[in-house]
Amino acid sequence: MAVVSSLVIILLSVTFLTSATASYNVVSYGAKPDGRTDSAKAFQSAWSAACGSAKSASIIVPAGQFLISQATFQGPCKNNAIRILIAGTLVAPAGYSSATNWLLFKYVQGVSIFGGTIDGRGQAFWACKTAGRSCPQGATVFHITIFASSGIKIQGAKITAPGNSPNTDGIHIQRSSGVTVLSSTIGTGDDCISMGEGAANVWIQKINCGPGHGISIGSLGGTPSEAGVQNITVTSSVFTGTQNGVRVKTWGKPYAGYVRGVTFSHLVMQNVQNPIVVDQNYCPGNVNCPGQSSGVKISQVSYTDIRGSSATPVAVKFDCSPSNPCKGMKLRDINLSYLNKQAQAFCRHAHGSSSGTMNPRACPDGRTDAARPFLAAWAAACGANKPATIIVPAGRFLVSQALFTGPCKNTALRIFIQGTLLAPSGYIDATLWITFKYVEGLSVYGGTLDGRGQAFWACKKAGRSCPYGATSLTVGQSKNVLLSGMTLINSELFHMSIYASNGVTVKGARITAPGDSPNTDGIHVQMSSFVTITESTMRTGDDCISMGAGSTDVWIEKISCGPGHGISIGSLGGSTQDEAGVQNITVRSAAFTGTQNGVRIKTWGRPVKGYVKGVNFEHVVMNNVQNPIVIDQNYCPGNINCPGQSSGIEISDVKFADVQGSSATQVAVKLDCSPSNPCIGIGLNDIKLSYQSKLQASSYCKNAKGVPPFPPPPALNLTGRDTKQDKSTLILRQEHLAPTVGLSKAYLPTMVGTRSQVIAAACQHQRPDGDDCLQPGDTETTRRDALVPAHLPPKEPQQRINDIWKQKTNV
Repeated sequence: MAVVSSLVIILLSVTFLTSATASYNVVSYGAKPDGRTDSAKAFQSAWSAACGSAKSASIIVPAGQFLISQATFQGPCKNNAIRILIAGTLVAPAGYSSATNWLLFKYVQGVSIFGGTIDGRGQAFWACKTAGRSCPQGATVFHITIFASSGIKIQGAKITAPGNSPNTDGIHIQRSSGVTVLSSTIGTGDDCISMGEGAANVWIQKINCGPGHGISIGSLGGTPSEAGVQNITVTSSVFTGTQNGVRVKTWGKPYAGYVRGVTFSHLVMQNVQNPIVVDQNYCPGNVNCPGQSSGVKISQVSYTDIRGSSATPVAVKFDCSPSNPCKGMKLRDINLSYLNKQAQAFCRHAHGSSSGTMNPRACPDGRTDAARPFLAAWAAACGANKPATIIVPAGRFLVSQALFTGPCKNTALRIFIQGTLLAPSGYIDATLWITFKYVEGLSVYGGTLDGRGQAFWACKKAGRSCPYGATSLTVGQSKNVLLSGMTLINSELFHMSIYASNGVTVKGARITAPGDSPNTDGIHVQMSSFVTITESTMRTGDDCISMGAGSTDVWIEKISCGPGHGISIGSLGGSTQDEAGVQNITVRSAAFTGTQNGVRIKTWGRPVKGYVKGVNFEHVVMNNVQNPIVIDQNYCPGNINCPGQSSGIEISDVKFADVQGSSATQVAVKLDCSPSNPCIGIGLNDIKLSYQSKLQASSYCKNAKGVPPFPPPPALNLTGRDTKQDKSTLILRQEHLAPTVGLSKAYLPTMVGTRSQVIAAACQHQRPDGDDCLQPGDTETTRRDALVPAHLPPKEPQQRINDIWKQKTNV
């Protein structure tokens, strides 16, 4: 059956019969095959006879052109086996039609129509519409409409209209179920096939579509209380030069509705502008579309084996409703190119998954696993013989787990990340999420990595049996790596780990997790050298930066830390074997706010051997930090496997300089060192720490040797002037203090307090008699003498003190 006009079928159920016992020829009822005489009455008379027959009937339309002004073929009939055999052509009147339906079948059952051509002669109407004049509504406009019907089958149809003819959909299905369209060719000025509200159980197969707007579900959601669309299949079809391929389209209005259970499979796209598209923001003129948010819910839509070429760069577009995101979108084996190059995908508010071949690469929807496309891009870049760049565009990319491994053929790989990489919801099924291993000359710029650790933290806090947890970003066994301007949030465990690597630079990082999230260190460095971390902000539930065994030549500068546990060396010595040492560490120009610790060295109270040496903490500001300066060599949760609480880690040559601000606890400086391996060569210079603004802070030392004078400053006026509250206050600087305790100015920081407070601070040290601290009743003389070991020969006090400080500080 060739159709170039309009056929409306309402409440129609089609049954194919092998024969009919009654036959009615329209010519016998006065129809004229001249194309000029109106044969509408003759056709309706023949219909009345066939419909009134108590037995099967056939209506014959012989060859020729039959003009029909308008005709309604209405039931119910006395039989449900009427066949209409058309050998000729039915033509509509020239000019405009005053009716909205031209040929209408209504309330009928068991009708079969074979062959013939139906010519709607819409040229004059299209010209009126194109010119923007006042035109009638048009007789159906669509070529075939199936409305409120069931059991409709269209097979072998040929539907044709110019590509620029307005609204000339080939077949439109609405409020109908059990509709099948097979083996048809449709080329029009609008959708080849469109499905409106209430379309259900529709099977579309072997369609050649083009020109036109493709096969569409919609537009939906333009009016209140629309019925949903479900169980739609479009398969084994070809689209050529169409505006769209397969499309779901809804208005950007809040009216409720749904589309679900849709399958698009085995489709070929030939130079199609939008091969795969979901558009939930349709709103011509932006009228009555508050917030551009569709109320139509789209779910369980699958796309399988769709291949060919896109006429635009974006071959896959899911632009879903912000208030009702698309759910359960599935893509499998998509292979669409643009000008023989890589096409693109765009997703917004779309959730789903992908599998098999994916070209374009997975949509950044936050639900489709993009791990395979990421790894494929890495393989291509890593395998290039020249510098290569990987682009991660804006959007949310779900990455289940990815290992980017080398060595690569080039040492100039760049990754630019504009979007967000998302870990799986729930738990990550690995201990490492994103890993770079055996790479050299890698630079990563920008982007956000969201570890989505909330479920893991909740499991840990509840004391349940949980997986080990994952580190978000790991650089392992690599060298010359730059990580610049990256944001890492909500990791299950460490946000970033640098392991067994050389020459790694982290710059401008932003790392964030709740203050109560367990073990969410910002950056952990281990078995690595020449690591630089600068200009970064870290707010986590554990150390902002931690350095484990084998960390050497680490430079940390311009760090904002808090909340968290501060910047730590350790924990060290927790293994069962001797550990590599930590040395040449610098932390400078850092600010700590509300952290549990400021700068810390932490070792287990176990005999495992190792060392920490050559460490400088300088130009550091503490804002309400619980433990601003701390060395803790007695870490042993549960007191298990810590014989004698004596650490085997040797700590030496550690300097604290220009550390100032406020302590949240009274003990602002705590050096609790190993009894078997006392700390040696500890230096302090210009330490200014107050406690609660009005109370004196204090220091605590145990097994710490060679420590220059501690300054645990009380909360006193730092301007050099006396305060009304404490008239005895003195600002005692180096030139005041050195003569008092007999020490050279070179060894002493600036200290603030009364004379007795400063002297007590300077002399607070482990005494030769075994007491950890000097007693309040000691005189200034005994305080000085307590600094001198008993085995030294008698000397003048100043000379004796100078000797001991030279011995302990190697200055």
